[in-house]
Amino acid sequence: MTRTFISMAKTGGQGKTLVAQMLALQHEIKGVPVKLAAADSDTLNQRSKFGRLFPNVKELGIGEDLTKVKSSTDPNLAIKYWDEFGRTLLDGGFVIDVGANVAAELFAWAEARNAGALLRRRNTAPLDLIVATKAESQAIEDARALLQYSFDKNEWLPFARRFVVLNEVAGGFSRYENDPAFKRLKAFQGMGVGLIQMKRCESDIWGLLEKEFISVRDALKLNEVDLEKRYGIDVWTGHGGLTDLKAWAAETLAAFERAGLMPGAQLGAQFGTPPAGMPANPQPEPLGLGSN
Repeated sequence: MTRTFISMAKTGGQGKTLVAQMLALQHEIKGVPVKLAAADSDTLNQRSKFGRLFPNVKELGIGEDLTKVKSSTDPNLAIKYWDEFGRTLLDGGFVIDVGANVAAELFAWAEARNAGALLRRRNTAPLDLIVATKAESQAIEDARALLQYSFDKNEWLPFARRFVVLNEVAGGFSRYENDPAFKRLKAFQGMGVGLIQMKRCESDIWGLLEKEFISVRDALKLNEVDLEKRYGIDVWTGHGGLTDLKAWAAETLAAFERAGLMPGAQLGAQFGTPPAGMPANPQPEPLGLGSN
């Protein structure tokens, strides 16, 4: 079954683009076609961060048109502007990286357009929401609030499934076990929300990937010779970094699959909360990440 995956966060820096990257990699490994899109509001650059990591990303919310929307006194202009997001949902089969600064605008568009009615009537590919958060008090509360908002607005933007990715780049979540916001976030599991642990990548070449806008997918296609010739990375540093990156990617995608976050998954109804009795930890398939 074709699905559309929307990676979102209420604030920046939570790892939503990394989640979108890993979903794109997962589709490639499994041989499942996928289209990529980014909904952002960057009027300075012509490409989103996601668009700088991958070619052929459909850019939503970039450039001069958005500047006109922001300066206009016509409230309907913003609604019409985000209709392209709606056409993307109708098309289906996308991984969409949603900028933190436009999430509220997209929900407002969906309500103004009564988008849920058309998506259901057109039998559109199911929508999955993935919310990323780091182990920080405000970030956890923001993730909880965004999830709650998605449930409140489900009539207009109907998600079939929801996931939270606990991004451990800033440390683990164990110190928040007694935090009220984290308890409320975990309580969403009772409503069918899957929680996924994404460990920090300790690869020596991670900084290079971020600096040069190299996707995890493309980095895994390199070898230590490529890293030395193109970026001046010592062969042993490159070899060790690629080994660690491959292990981290496999572990991350296995965590996605245990939660049911994968292409073609048919857990729950097309539009609605997964049933309470659905398997929480399906066994992942082997990952064909290749060799260095």
